[in-house]
Amino acid sequence: MLNKVLFIHSGWRCSSTYIWHRFRVMPGVRAYYEPWHEQLARMTCDDLRAETPKNSGLRHPGGDEPYLKEFEPVLDPRGGVGRFDPSFALDRFWIEPEASDLAQQAYVEGLIDTARGLGETPVLACCRTLGRAGWLKRRFGGFHVVLVRDPVQQWLSFYSLRKRPRPTYFELCHYLLLSEMSGWGDVADRILGVGTPGSGTLAERLANVRRRFKRSPASLSFQAFLAVWLASHLKALPHADLVVDVDRLARDQAYAREVESAIARGCGLKPDFSDCRAPTPHGVAPPIAWRKAARSVVEAMGLHQAIVGPDAHPILFRKLAPAFAALPPSQAGPLARMGETLGGLAGGAALARLQARLKRA
Repeated sequence: MLNKVLFIHSGWRCSSTYIWHRFRVMPGVRAYYEPWHEQLARMTCDDLRAETPKNSGLRHPGGDEPYLKEFEPVLDPRGGVGRFDPSFALDRFWIEPEASDLAQQAYVEGLIDTARGLGETPVLACCRTLGRAGWLKRRFGGFHVVLVRDPVQQWLSFYSLRKRPRPTYFELCHYLLLSEMSGWGDVADRILGVGTPGSGTLAERLANVRRRFKRSPASLSFQAFLAVWLASHLKALPHADLVVDVDRLARDQAYAREVESAIARGCGLKPDFSDCRAPTPHGVAPPIAWRKAARSVVEAMGLHQAIVGPDAHPILFRKLAPAFAALPPSQAGPLARMGETLGGLAGGAALARLQARLKRA
């Protein structure tokens, strides 16, 4: 078992924290949470102990146990996780399998070696690795699991966390990833416009994105998200040893047992997903013409055959077709556009509460 390493790849808001937590509670496992998060570059012991699922506001499991306690052995006394550089977070998200990145390689090796030195099996679960799954597999082998969620519900999970009149961190990251997506520059220009987000550190580029898109309609955020969702899954899926439909995992106990057994065969660890529950669907949504928005992204990227063609991965069609069919077409008239604008001004959570009150009235 100790010669194995498990990588869990996902997008944001895909139940990855739940999956990670099921490995964390297993004896003999060192499950690193978000090992490509930029905050690791400046984290101190106090920071490590302070941030917990209970106080995060992100609806995560885990209670009062710090998210990042597994990093304590690799924490530099001067601050930051040893060998980690904040550029690892998103700058090399789209790295090709054959590319060289010795600094990032040394960082990952350090995490794996630390776990093995403690007699534990390393598990690395992160929302920032879909674009680099092939690079990681080529360098470190191991067993690679890709989590996939209904893209509409995934994006609505971002939107539901809006409490101020600007995009959430998750939305900003998708704007940034789209603008820097290798080989898709024309798509980024068509969706976002030319000239984003500029150069500089990750923090500076995110700030540029925030300034530019803080008043943009929800439909633009969704299109940027979907473009990144498609491109990142197309990069990750060919390297997956196991693809997990997290929506099905929550509602189908037989499927959950199959996933547990497949992971056990692949890396020797058998998690328990019997308590997995589906998040409540986000029934209240901004008035986006979902099908039209999705079609425009797929057409702009030239991905029709990648989704419905004979060589397409079935999970993409399963997730895209039902997701958009399940939501009624939104009205595209002036009132709908005004509602979307209000959502951008008031925040997704505030708009959802208002819509719910109007429905009850």
